[in-house]
Amino acid sequence: MSFEPRWGGEVIDPKAHDLPALKASFLLRHAPGRGKLMELGCGEGKILRTLARAHPELTLIGCDVRDVPPSDGAFEFRRMTSDVPAADAELDAVVFVDVLEHVSDPRRTLRELGRVLKPGGLLLGFIPLEGQPFSAYALYRRLLGRDLYRRTKEHLQAFTRAEAHELLRGFELIEQQHAYHALGQALDASFFAAALLPRLQRFWWTENRYYRPERRDLASLPRLLNGLLGLGNRLAYVESRLLARVSWFSAGLLFAARRP
Repeated sequence: MSFEPRWGGEVIDPKAHDLPALKASFLLRHAPGRGKLMELGCGEGKILRTLARAHPELTLIGCDVRDVPPSDGAFEFRRMTSDVPAADAELDAVVFVDVLEHVSDPRRTLRELGRVLKPGGLLLGFIPLEGQPFSAYALYRRLLGRDLYRRTKEHLQAFTRAEAHELLRGFELIEQQHAYHALGQALDASFFAAALLPRLQRFWWTENRYYRPERRDLASLPRLLNGLLGLGNRLAYVESRLLARVSWFSAGLLFAARRP
């Protein structure tokens, strides 16, 4: 990957009709109103800032393998090393979104999250299910190589639905919703297959409206691509809302769970 991944730090509008809003609204609905919450893989902090706006009494901590402390002091930042940077039973909630697929040992990561959560603490997140055998991801891997999504979006793991539930087995599941059905997964899988092309990779990490909303000086091609991306997101949002209770052909799992 020739561009450093950046996911942005702007607050997500949970009322928007797109996939970021789908995830944010689920997290907001389940997040505690107060206490100490950590986001694993916080990036520039857009999820933490979204939580802060809705739940101002929360104490927010972000951690990431990259050194990305917020310049505005919006949350405490802790650098992630081999262990989750928190004491035993320190946290009331942990959030992660699109993170486990980047982790070399996800089982160890889940054990660590169980360690840092208080008994009864909440684990909230989203896990992409790119390992389902009959999916758009599987098709593109057969065509373009098994390491396709490692090359284009640094995904080390490709979970099946059964594997995701196995990872969460040590927690009490409160609610789950399914997302990225036929249209959503086709959109995501196709774009990141096409991101083998350097121009599309540059668009995704430097001109994408969802990651770089501050960019206004865009040429015709990235404006067109952003328009198509926005339309696809809206359609995939409607699909995921309508089929939230349908697991068939979904490629994403939103979940809320509790440490026993």
